[in-house]
Amino acid sequence: MQLAAFTDYGLRVLMRLAGTPEDSVSTGEIAEEFAISHHHLAKVVRDLRRGGFVRTQRGRSGG
Repeated sequence: MQLAAFTDYGLRVLMRLAGTPEDSVSTGEIAEEFAISHHHLAKVVRDLRRGGFVRTQRGRSGG
């Protein structure tokens, strides 16, 4: 089965966050870990937040 890149990235983010639910992880860290464009990943995370799948926090300790 082939997924659209946006869907693939969204699933990667959710799986990564599920692995360490008590920790905050920045989008930069996830982008680097999966070799994904930070800008594109930020759009994915924005949609996940709007859908209620993740909570986000802006700033230095944000994710």
